[in-house]
Amino acid sequence: MKTRLSIVLTALLLTACGPIIGAGMVAGNGVKDFKVVSGDLQDLQIGSRLVLLSPFAKTSQSFYICRGEDASEFADAFNAAGLFVAEVAFGEPEGRNLREVEKLQALSPADLQSQLALSAAPQVLLTGTILKRETVAAPVQGVLMKVAYRLEFLRLDDGMKTVVEVAVQDHFQDCIATAVKELLRRKGI
Repeated sequence: MKTRLSIVLTALLLTACGPIIGAGMVAGNGVKDFKVVSGDLQDLQIGSRLVLLSPFAKTSQSFYICRGEDASEFADAFNAAGLFVAEVAFGEPEGRNLREVEKLQALSPADLQSQLALSAAPQVLLTGTILKRETVAAPVQGVLMKVAYRLEFLRLDDGMKTVVEVAVQDHFQDCIATAVKELLRRKGI
């Protein structure tokens, strides 16, 4: 009888570990780091027309989940939050090289609209880099991701650049929305 009881208690303890470990893993979710590397967040006007160049660049410490997805998710999050009227311009599957990005940054908004086949002339050009990305499965919680982005906002009218680096840990599908919420919070919105 004692043997059966100890087996049942052991099984109950082992099955409870998953939810406990998973809950501990998500307890640390949120923005881990946010810094304005150069420029000023207040230079970014709410409601500006923004074009994101996709796919984002990546470093040796990062990888694509799906090439171009990060830029698309940022565009959706910007639009949903009302921060920008965002549109994505998809480039080559392996990404744009630095020389091509510099050429695009030098274009006028009307030329950029024509070159990238945009619905309207943009006011801001956004390029991004995935600095670091890790994923882990949290028991009972799903996939958690630690990701860091470098976002370079270029105002096309005056050439002012604002560079932001943000690191987030959250559920896989919520990382970019969490980063955009922090951007809004830092702008005082």
